[in-house]
Amino acid sequence: MGARHPHNSRAICLPLVLPLYLRVVDIPIAAGAAKSKIFFEVIYMKVKWSYKPVLVMLATMFYFFLLVNGIETYLNGSYAERAVWRSDHKEAFFFNYMIVFSLFIVFLGIFNRYFVSFVVTNALVVTLAVFSYYKFSFLGEFLYPWDLLLYNNVLNLLPNLYETINLTQVILVFGLIVAVIVAISVFLFIKKPKRWIRLNPWVRMLFIGLGAAYLSIFVFYRSIPEVESTLKDVDINNLTFDQERNYKTNGFLLTFMLNMQSAIVLPPSGYNEKNLMDIVDNLTKVEPQSNSTAKQDPNIIFIMSESFWDPTSIEGLSFNEDPMPNVRAQQDGHILAPAFGGGTSNVEFEALTGFTNMFLPPGSVPYQQYIKSEIPAMPNYLASLGYETTAIHPYPKWFWNREEVYKHIGFDEFIDIDGFTDPVYRGPYVSDQQVTDTIIEQTEANEDPSFIYAITMQNHTSYNVDKYPDFTVETQTPPGVDPVFNLLLRSYTQGVADADAAFKSLIDYYETSDEPTIVVFFGDHLPAIGNDYKLFKQAGYVPRGAGDVNWSLEDQKKMRSTPLAIWNNYGTEVPDLGTISPSFLAPTVFDLAGIEQPLYHAVLENFQAEMPGYTNEVKIDGDGELYKVTPDKVETTKQQYEMIQYDLLFGDQYSLEKLFGK
Repeated sequence: MGARHPHNSRAICLPLVLPLYLRVVDIPIAAGAAKSKIFFEVIYMKVKWSYKPVLVMLATMFYFFLLVNGIETYLNGSYAERAVWRSDHKEAFFFNYMIVFSLFIVFLGIFNRYFVSFVVTNALVVTLAVFSYYKFSFLGEFLYPWDLLLYNNVLNLLPNLYETINLTQVILVFGLIVAVIVAISVFLFIKKPKRWIRLNPWVRMLFIGLGAAYLSIFVFYRSIPEVESTLKDVDINNLTFDQERNYKTNGFLLTFMLNMQSAIVLPPSGYNEKNLMDIVDNLTKVEPQSNSTAKQDPNIIFIMSESFWDPTSIEGLSFNEDPMPNVRAQQDGHILAPAFGGGTSNVEFEALTGFTNMFLPPGSVPYQQYIKSEIPAMPNYLASLGYETTAIHPYPKWFWNREEVYKHIGFDEFIDIDGFTDPVYRGPYVSDQQVTDTIIEQTEANEDPSFIYAITMQNHTSYNVDKYPDFTVETQTPPGVDPVFNLLLRSYTQGVADADAAFKSLIDYYETSDEPTIVVFFGDHLPAIGNDYKLFKQAGYVPRGAGDVNWSLEDQKKMRSTPLAIWNNYGTEVPDLGTISPSFLAPTVFDLAGIEQPLYHAVLENFQAEMPGYTNEVKIDGDGELYKVTPDKVETTKQQYEMIQYDLLFGDQYSLEKLFGK
């Protein structure tokens, strides 16, 4: 045992929860054994009071108070606005604060180094906040827990996002944090480099346990009725249907934690084999209605055109020519995209599977999170009918985890950027015309009918003023719009014109082909031109104001509607489809092709008849009425759709054989 300090005569035995405020100088451990040979260890902590750790801990706690305030101000507006929030939502602020403090004591237990724990806590929290800020600026969404799975995507896109990032602001934020850390280190560790806080293993385990337990309360709150009830009592609700309000009401860190459990999709009420098969047994198989004149199974070509949208829909913008005359001539409606400015794979997910993102946690990325084994989808169903199925995307195959997902949904071949021989670029990406040429080559090479799903890249952000060496289109923005947006809009519109020209060359080719062919062309989402929808707001397309807080349902619809054109070379008329979700494309295309439809399409047609447009932000019923929440009149059909989707995507696939004939 070490020698006693001359002033240690007042040493006392204290509970394990106090060592943050105490300096541990000696830990004798006495052990004894009872006759039953059960050993009991009695731990005595001989400590002496030290004011310095107390002051440092108080200073740290105050710093975390400032840190949480700073994060909320950084992400959600002015300090005055967040002061009002802090006053009106004291419990939410307290929980955000305690999340930071809990992280700190967990790291303190892990590293047993105050300084290291302090630095790691700051680095983690501030990094999450900065990524959330720029994600919201670019895509209109805060950072979700499942976004952490997409780090490869983020790193790969950083060069293209460079112009949207205020480097000065980032440097100032990180510089301030570094300055605080340096100041504390000088005061505590350089001036007096003494290891004044060291915890024994029992205390370290206690800290880790207490911190982790506190954090897990928010992660698993839905599984603990008492916790969920208590949170509701203090007005803490996870507003998953409106994530922007969720983050602004509950605070960034608390909402981030509450969303973690949403990454786990729970079965809908009543999910079991009997209830599910009762639904399936009452479905009526969809029979072809179009009287298709195709003499054989036609090629089916989907082109999901990157950020394709009609810029002439903004009143006041002028163009030297119509940038999309060919798509306009064939247009049969609009796609109601479940995303804005990004999230391409979620649009693709709906189009290829017939599933909807509405039955998944907001912010989910199914390609990254959920598709880990074979699920029914358009490619594997068409393959069972004798089609050769090919995906084409002139970008690395790992992006959005497509390489793995495409195996699970039945593509025979995936032509990614490495599959292109000497590709032609237009700007920084492979040209849309090159993708068109590859589609034609593929159908020529295939002996059986082809199903091709092509995702273009040319018109991907960013829309730099020098993106292209030459321009055929000229644009003019109205007064009140920042002149720089005219240059960005010109780059974007040139991409639209090039996509339209590539579409024309495709239908021109198949117009003279002996092979019956269907071409389905649509945009995946609107372009993100300027942070916080700035171009659209300055041009008067949607109201000004932070985010989409002032938007009507009609505004939400406009900001998610992209052109849809369906063409065939055998003369069968395509009906006006209105505005539909990508989930409902398959029944229309199969009907046009005159091929056998799976029973699952009855599920889609039943719901489409009642709610053809279905996104989190806006819903469109069969009469064209707009809704924020799903109306009661479609609740029964919605529950059936949701239960079947859960069964096929997450459940035991009780319905698979009957719905898809497998």
